[in-house]
Amino acid sequence: MLSHGKFYTIAHFFTDKVDDYWHILYPVLSKEKREEDKYLYFLDLSRKALDYNGELSNSGVYQFLGYDGDYYAHPLEIAQYGLASWLAWRKSGDEQWIENALNQCNWLIENQEESGAWYMMHKNPLDHDLPLPWVSGMANGLAISALVRAYWYTDDKKYLVSAKKAYSFLELDVKEGGVKRYFDNDLYIYEESVKPQLEGILNGHLFSLFGIYDLSKELEDCKVSFLDNIQNLKKILPKFDMGYWSYYCMAGEIASGFYHRLVIFQLQSLVEYDRYFLEFATKMQRYADKKFYAFRALVAKMRHRSQKLKEIKKAEYA
Repeated sequence: MLSHGKFYTIAHFFTDKVDDYWHILYPVLSKEKREEDKYLYFLDLSRKALDYNGELSNSGVYQFLGYDGDYYAHPLEIAQYGLASWLAWRKSGDEQWIENALNQCNWLIENQEESGAWYMMHKNPLDHDLPLPWVSGMANGLAISALVRAYWYTDDKKYLVSAKKAYSFLELDVKEGGVKRYFDNDLYIYEESVKPQLEGILNGHLFSLFGIYDLSKELEDCKVSFLDNIQNLKKILPKFDMGYWSYYCMAGEIASGFYHRLVIFQLQSLVEYDRYFLEFATKMQRYADKKFYAFRALVAKMRHRSQKLKEIKKAEYA
């Protein structure tokens, strides 16, 4: 189950009815449900915890199955698993998930840089131009969401302090070593992985935005930032529209079927803040519903991947 299966990568271009552990299309949780239970999140990530049958460290920390077959302490994945554990608790009622969630949050505190960042030491081999160690806006966004819930549960301010530090780093310009990249004068995106050039991965940016929203319940600055982010998101979304599918990132890489559908769900969860997100998500869903568009996107994705592999091999032999 924990293999990065190619079958599901292809299948998601044509359907949202199948998945594996690495390709879960998390259901949207309504505003009403989230208002009834503050521990809930924009998406129901609980299966990230409930379906996991991989390794945990001796201290109960999630171990990421890397692309080389080894396990790693990967901050982004630990943050996501920690958040998922809070949601697994609310879904199952099993209080064991509270301990799991706190184990991840404690690891995050212990391994957070003074700047508020977490360093990633393992990467996808296709990201040949991603320098090690690397930092991630998505990791910080997910960590904020997990840590805020730990603060709500324990009332221990160390979790809130860590979340605030993570937010400060999230707002740090890429030029200063952070993850917030400005372009086209006043537009910006939180980089999921910071490379020398603009990458601009949309789903990672949205997870960063969700973290800002969660912290806005405790920090006034985040309320202002979240509202500004909503206006910024409206301006940048058209840049991801290919006319028949979506771009995965601003660097021009086409989205896989999974990430095309994930972004639809993410945007649907933001509809309450602006109806434009419903319009855009509906357009992306229409693209996904047309089998010719899906096939066209699959072929374009395969060609792009083939070209990328050629470039990597060329760089290796240069």
